[in-house]
Amino acid sequence: MSDADLVLVGRVLTMDPKRPRAEAVAVRGERIVYVGDEHGARELCGPRTRVLELGEAAVLPGFHDAHLHLTQHGLELSQLDLASTATLDAAVALVAERARGLEPGSWLLGSGFALQRWGLAGLAGGARAALDAASGEVAVLLRSQDHHSVWVNGAALRLAGVGRDGADPPHGTIERDAAGEPTGLLLERAAELVTGLLPPPGASELRAALARAGADLAARGITTVHHMAYEPPAYWRELALAASDDAYPLRVWACLPQLDIEHAAALGVATGQGGSNFQVGGAKFFCDGALGSRTAWMLEPYAGGGCGVEVDGPEVLAERYPLAIDAGLVPVTHAIGDAANRAVLDALESAAPRWRARGLRPRIEHAQHLHPADVARFARSGVVASMQPIHLTFDVGSVHSLLADREARAYPMRALLDAGAPLAFGSDTPVAEPDVLAGVRAACRRSGADGAVLGPDAAILPAEALACYTVGGAFAIQREGRSGRLLPGFDADLAVLSHDPLASLDDLAVLGTVKAGRVTYAAWP
Repeated sequence: MSDADLVLVGRVLTMDPKRPRAEAVAVRGERIVYVGDEHGARELCGPRTRVLELGEAAVLPGFHDAHLHLTQHGLELSQLDLASTATLDAAVALVAERARGLEPGSWLLGSGFALQRWGLAGLAGGARAALDAASGEVAVLLRSQDHHSVWVNGAALRLAGVGRDGADPPHGTIERDAAGEPTGLLLERAAELVTGLLPPPGASELRAALARAGADLAARGITTVHHMAYEPPAYWRELALAASDDAYPLRVWACLPQLDIEHAAALGVATGQGGSNFQVGGAKFFCDGALGSRTAWMLEPYAGGGCGVEVDGPEVLAERYPLAIDAGLVPVTHAIGDAANRAVLDALESAAPRWRARGLRPRIEHAQHLHPADVARFARSGVVASMQPIHLTFDVGSVHSLLADREARAYPMRALLDAGAPLAFGSDTPVAEPDVLAGVRAACRRSGADGAVLGPDAAILPAEALACYTVGGAFAIQREGRSGRLLPGFDADLAVLSHDPLASLDDLAVLGTVKAGRVTYAAWP
């Protein structure tokens, strides 16, 4: 037997229930060849073997981020970041600083604002005037933290032809003040009135964004990502090219927009095609909006009225799920509200003979609010709940204020696990920071940035949360036979943490990441 290329000695958490802990992992080429005691690993060492003595550091399977928008994450890493702003005035000040020196007619892009965080229900009043004064004739487009609305200035509204006259577009809302003037807040599909005017990034800009995204995610211990659709075809092309290169630091499972099902079927493009680094994912549907913009589709009205919006509603799902399944594409559906989740479960159960016959694993993305009667349906049907616990950290206030009478339905991770449902965790970046360790803490502590707690009895254990970022992520894309655990023959995808996360979740840091046997990030001594 030839020597190992890499041996890591430390506290090994295998995520394998038969042997949850070990002392060392040995890697040859792109695969794990040994997991066990230190003596056995050292027997595989030769003159060229690299041995990492990690001391108290912990070695885990490389993390899956089971829901993100990879190219957009890379693009937004270079844009104005409003995620830390506590007030509208603070955001306007950052816009003014960035706008200095920009030419009139150019674009200033940013993201991360949250009206709830600013203590606002809307932008009527002086918000548009403040943004206009800060930016002048530079066109400003700022995406909300949940990316279901945008805030634009007067220059952008004029370019889009949005004024006092005109109706709201289908599935979208133009917020207006008492005089009928647009405030600059565009909800859901109304955002496309302005986003459609943005000059498309060229191939070199997209490649640079993907490189930034890959490096950033590798530094967080992530080795596999489940990329959600909602990006232009040019993004897909560059994504596929970048991720098909073995040197790219991430494995990518990439979904297609459900509107392209017919095109995919005509070409024979289906889930699972590709190689070990890049694979075609499922067909992405959107059943509703988001909680922060009150567009998540609820069974009962929010405090203050309204039940949210349907996007791909029951009729669309009933018609197009069979088309996706027959084309060999897994249905992957955004559903946040309890009404949206029920509608998706109904449609998936109706189509179950079709997708079971093809061996597909449908998923519901977010599953943030579930009626108790629907929790067990995930387990019975085998539908994957792809959730983002880090969203809880900024949703606590919205749940308390908008859904106070049904807080127990929010982020029901404990209930889903107890029911036996398959769970996979991700971040939805750039909606939220792709910080796996913060996501684990959110799932286990259920506390917001201000310390407010949401349903502490619904917390899960650190081992369970870590499993959702490893075993659960691999299961969701049918890679449980090669990823998500540290076992001989599995992909040599590893994350090294500063200490054992089962001992403490505090002050954890990622020290290193290995993908396919190659170190993609290193911060160890």
